[in-house]
Amino acid sequence: MKIYQIAMREIGRRKMRTLYTASSVALSVALLIAALMVGMAGQKDLLLTIARYGHSLTIFPATTNETSLQSFGIGSGHYIPEDAIPEIQEVYEKAIRLGWEKKGGLVINDGMPGGVASLDPAIFTPRLYEETTVTGRKVVVAGIRAEDEYKARFWWEVDAGTLLSNPEEAMVGKVFANVTGAKPGDTLTINAMAFKVSGVLRETDSPDDYMIFADLKKVQATFGKPNRVSLINVRAMCNYCPVGEAELALNTKVVGVRATSQREIAEAQHRIFKNVTNVILGLVILSMIIACMAVFNMVMGSIHNRMREAGLLKVVGASRGQLIRLFIYESLIIGLVGGVIGYALGYALAVSVGPMLLNGAVIETSWYYLPIAIGAAMTASVLASLYPAYYVSRIRAAEAFRAL
Repeated sequence: MKIYQIAMREIGRRKMRTLYTASSVALSVALLIAALMVGMAGQKDLLLTIARYGHSLTIFPATTNETSLQSFGIGSGHYIPEDAIPEIQEVYEKAIRLGWEKKGGLVINDGMPGGVASLDPAIFTPRLYEETTVTGRKVVVAGIRAEDEYKARFWWEVDAGTLLSNPEEAMVGKVFANVTGAKPGDTLTINAMAFKVSGVLRETDSPDDYMIFADLKKVQATFGKPNRVSLINVRAMCNYCPVGEAELALNTKVVGVRATSQREIAEAQHRIFKNVTNVILGLVILSMIIACMAVFNMVMGSIHNRMREAGLLKVVGASRGQLIRLFIYESLIIGLVGGVIGYALGYALAVSVGPMLLNGAVIETSWYYLPIAIGAAMTASVLASLYPAYYVSRIRAAEAFRAL
């Protein structure tokens, strides 16, 4: 009979001990798989956020106070002249092209034989923010250029009614609608001017949910702020656009404005989440070490009962290497069982707990985590069995029978 056959027979004889030993490894593997799945889901969610919002800039008046609502251009008394937008756009687009050239990218200019401009122009969406009282509640009214705003915020949808399309209309955020009961067809009086509600914006988990939106020119006229905007959002229309170069150029070449990259904020959040995930994985690895110690204690505790078996194998000519392999084979089987159970438990834990920890994150079924679980469990089980196997292999046959 070969060594692996003896190992399989021994596992079959001690099914409950095998399951009990594998369970300590399975729990640690379950934590590992759950941490990996939830961490991957969280990182994907953040990367999608970066992809959605990352390649953009927000341009404020340079004198805006960043410690209050004035950081959004609300109530600061400072505005950007609307006729400054063409200059801002020119500086931005030139900086983007120079940034691509620094990266070694090829930018084909208009008029060159056989080519067209390879960079689509960015979308500039100016907004005017004014705080006022509507239906007895404080609210921020945002004047927007609807057509450009819909291109930049392509995720905007309405829960009821239609998107803003008429200067005489207004669109309300979901939270404002819930609080005030505003619905399509209602009339809102904004600074003594009547607006018909066209629709209710679907919730976006952003300040937009609390606002009222209307045509930029109409809001400027309503609040007596002609040719004034509170900020300008700029959405680049190319992947990995060098918005950092554009930010620097705007801050140094255009007087009276301050540009801030949204990508930097999103990437900082990504780094923080990655660091937290690494800390969690560190704790999981510590639990794997504890599991190894538990398996070690179980194997060492069973050695006394297996002394006679080891002695008999030595009598029939088994070498030290064969005895060590016997224990290694058994530990591999224990690791296999523990890995499969751990993967199943880890997946169940990730699916049940993940959405609560990360609102909206999708936990994907990834079978490549199964070999990771099995590999981790087998490694832990083998490491825990090395010394007991070495200890048994050194015992002489006569000592083994005498010990009994």
